[in-house]
Amino acid sequence: MTSPTISVVIPVHNEAPILARCLRALHEQTDRPDEIVVVDNACSDDSARIAREFPLVRVVSEERAGVTYARTAGFDAAKSDVIARIDADTLVPSDWVARIRTAFREPTLDALGGGAAIAELSPGAALWFSWWYRGFRWWHERSIGITPMLYGFNSALRRDAWLTARELIELGDEHVSEDVDVTIALLRTGHTLRYDRRLIVQARLFRSVDREKLGRYYETDSLTLTRHGVGNRKRWVQRELTE
Repeated sequence: MTSPTISVVIPVHNEAPILARCLRALHEQTDRPDEIVVVDNACSDDSARIAREFPLVRVVSEERAGVTYARTAGFDAAKSDVIARIDADTLVPSDWVARIRTAFREPTLDALGGGAAIAELSPGAALWFSWWYRGFRWWHERSIGITPMLYGFNSALRRDAWLTARELIELGDEHVSEDVDVTIALLRTGHTLRYDRRLIVQARLFRSVDREKLGRYYETDSLTLTRHGVGNRKRWVQRELTE
């Protein structure tokens, strides 16, 4: 079967100090992506300029601040058969693109989620403490009643699947959990999702571990489940159902 082309989409909001490292890792792949789409999400720093210094990169702009807007702009702009998604603070190992290209040679696969090592505890290119992520993933999927989850710091989906599921996608970070929203939309439109723990990256997971952020994620997860009417009914927000 012909190998699929791959676009890597990276939403970016003022990530100049770390973006070059992320992009260098993508250019040092054993199998380079066909394009890298960096979304300049209302940046006020040098992120866009840094991105343009890399030959595979195409910068698109999204002035509405928020990851739901930036993600959607990037996915819409991607031209390849497969859209791979990471964050600006994700560091991919040298075989990451090769693994994605190989996985999507399987025609029945529509979307793929991967694993993560904790970047804050992984020196250099080490991939340590992936058990912490697996534990979080186990808890989160059971809490929301949705599996397998696709997380934005390491996932991929077919462009055709995105175009089909897009009509179910909501915008606005204040009431949408974007990872959960995309996963549910793909499941509701009949697509095949898979989790592969071997597709692993370094991710700065501790950036999200504080009480305020976790509380906000819990609320947007619940709102997203409620809007779709799926998952763990105990998490549904009754006031949303009665409005």
